[in-house]
Amino acid sequence: MNKKKLLLIVQSLLCVILVVMLAVGALGIYRDGRALQAADPLSTIFSREKAAAALKPVLPLLALGLALTVFGLVRGIRDERAEKAEGLKIEPVKREKRPPRLLRTALLVLALVLIAAGVFNGSARDVFGKAVKICTECVGLG
Repeated sequence: MNKKKLLLIVQSLLCVILVVMLAVGALGIYRDGRALQAADPLSTIFSREKAAAALKPVLPLLALGLALTVFGLVRGIRDERAEKAEGLKIEPVKREKRPPRLLRTALLVLALVLIAAGVFNGSARDVFGKAVKICTECVGLG
């Protein structure tokens, strides 16, 4: 196995490891936040501090991945197979039948019913109030 292929394989594995670590970190933040909310319902699940703490173990791998990417760019290392599309046999995609009109209509009616339920239980008023507060704070009026 030559060095170019080895670098590409290491970068691919590093990307997979990073994705898994980020997903585990996000799930950990959510799990800890839900446990904290069970004790204190007014506490927030997410915060900058929690996100920073979850990103700390990922940062060295992210820096390594960026360094390998820059090294590969400088050295001109590329996957030649990715650019050669003539070797691929691309079959036309067969389109599946569209969902029946009845199903689309039922989903539309269900969406309208749920929107109406949200309006009647006061959720729309709450969302509008939060939007007004956010907009006035961003403009500097609040």
